[in-house]
Amino acid sequence: MGTSYSAIITLIVTAGVINVIMGIYVLANRSKQMMSNIFIIFCMLAAIYTFGSALELAAGSLDEIKFWIKFEYLGMPFLPPLNLLLIMHFLGMDRYFKRFWYVVLFIIPVITVALVFTNEWHHFYYQSVELRTDTAILKANLEIGPWYIIQGGYTFGCMTGGVVLLLLNWNRMKASYRIQFFTMLFGLLLPLAGDYAYLSHLTPYGLDPIPVMMALTSAMYMWALTSKGLMNVAPIARDRLFESMSDGVLVLDMNNRLVDYNPSAANVMPELSPDLIGQAIEPFWKAHTDEPLVDSFILERRQDAGETGTQQEILWLLQGEKFYYHIRSSIVRKRNGQQSGKLIVMIDVTERTRLQQRLRDMAYYDGLTGIFNRSYFVQTGQTLLSKTVFLGEPLALVLFDVDYFKRINDTFGHSVGDEALIHVVQICQRVLRHEDVFARYGGEEFVVAMPGVTAAEAWEAADQMRRGLAEQPLELTQGPPLTITASFGVAAVNEVDADSEEDGLNSLLIAADRALYEAKRAGRNTVKLADGVETASISGT
Repeated sequence: MGTSYSAIITLIVTAGVINVIMGIYVLANRSKQMMSNIFIIFCMLAAIYTFGSALELAAGSLDEIKFWIKFEYLGMPFLPPLNLLLIMHFLGMDRYFKRFWYVVLFIIPVITVALVFTNEWHHFYYQSVELRTDTAILKANLEIGPWYIIQGGYTFGCMTGGVVLLLLNWNRMKASYRIQFFTMLFGLLLPLAGDYAYLSHLTPYGLDPIPVMMALTSAMYMWALTSKGLMNVAPIARDRLFESMSDGVLVLDMNNRLVDYNPSAANVMPELSPDLIGQAIEPFWKAHTDEPLVDSFILERRQDAGETGTQQEILWLLQGEKFYYHIRSSIVRKRNGQQSGKLIVMIDVTERTRLQQRLRDMAYYDGLTGIFNRSYFVQTGQTLLSKTVFLGEPLALVLFDVDYFKRINDTFGHSVGDEALIHVVQICQRVLRHEDVFARYGGEEFVVAMPGVTAAEAWEAADQMRRGLAEQPLELTQGPPLTITASFGVAAVNEVDADSEEDGLNSLLIAADRALYEAKRAGRNTVKLADGVETASISGT
């Protein structure tokens, strides 16, 4: 069963071997390859087609030729739609395909295989398969049937569609992906040209040139696969990755005009739309935060210093709700180092920030009243004391507790007791300043550090709080209003107390506690100074 076409057969077999090697290569590295499953199937079916073509040329009888034609069709009809799927994956368009469309795409190839294997019964694919008499080798003369035209049109449609899709996306192709682009384009155009020549009877002895051409296209695919990472990163699938990112991404030019954005960014800034491309982003940014966009000069200085860019955490207002975003900004440069724009990545850290705030609240704030707790007061008080003494400024401390609080709990229950403590805090906060450090010191005991306030001023403030409590009873859901009183002790450091810092915060607290005890011994609902001076003498009454 020799043939003078041994060189042609060798080329076709070489194409089959290359396809097998490519399939094994991708299978072994499938974790690093995109489109691996489709590409492996494509390679295996291409190998079936090319090996079948070679064995058809080497056949020694008409029956053998018919057998190897059927073998070829186990692979050939599926190659055009698979190639189209590879192109669509390459361009990031496969997301438009559902399982139903995958089924539709392969209906015609499946029917073709069935018709080829049963052709002797209906002759719907080939009307006749006979040996040619005008060639020196065994070659079948194939008279096509109706379904052959359908399959041929489908093949041309898939391949032409792939070419059109590639060309339409040329402008979106980054320079680093041009090798992959031209490899896939050439892999479509060359078989298209060969198929056209075959159907136009332009090939010698009616030989199908596609298997021979596949030796060249397969070699190109193998080179691009191993040395250029053909399937590692889908070029236009960069857009797919860009669009599927959970973080918002804004691409700006150096003048902060919008160049591109992904759907996640549109969720963060609902105003974004394709119509805004080329417009300044600041007005839309400022609608959600008071933080400015990163300055290009600062960004450039940091990147020139070897830093990756700038990072900041900002408060973001969206539809009346507060969110927190971690903003990463960097300069985008061309391959020659020239600046081409800015990349802003917006990472939602709302849950993390809120958790941190809750943990901070647990560490610093009283869970019932919402004011500072004892540990925070002790931590902050000594620093505040040291600062005021260093600056030669006065500092006053007011310590007070609710009178007969145990009786309130025993009579009305702990829920009313909690309401009473909250009521006390609310009344006192109306008197206190923003800079005063107000904390719950114990169960029903409270403390206030008042920087820049003298003993006389602190006494006045304490007396205002005392009168406010006595004059504004707590309204209960059941029963008459509950009058709440408190006793106050005041201790102070003034500008001439040079030794106060050495005594520390604890000394001031002890002094204020003694004054508080004196207030209770005096009948409660009163204010006393730590040094025992009567309040009347300080107030001038």
